[in-house]
Amino acid sequence: MGQIIKLDFSSYNANQENLYEKKLIRIRDEIEDYLNQASTVEKDDLAIALAAGRYSSMKLAKLTGEESTKKFFNECIKTTLK
Repeated sequence: MGQIIKLDFSSYNANQENLYEKKLIRIRDEIEDYLNQASTVEKDDLAIALAAGRYSSMKLAKLTGEESTKKFFNECIKTTLK
């Protein structure tokens, strides 16, 4: 899961874009580490994935809209199949 989905940062200058991308990568890595630990402790990958997916899909739909959220998830699925 080392890839990052490219987002449109047109409202940021190059320096702000670089800092924000680094922030996204840091947060992604920390959350993935936490979820992996939770999966190990709970011994239930499906439950952890469902909880994380539910949270992210609901939050993203509110923040970016349904179509953008579906596009994001489709891109995530494509990166796991590579």
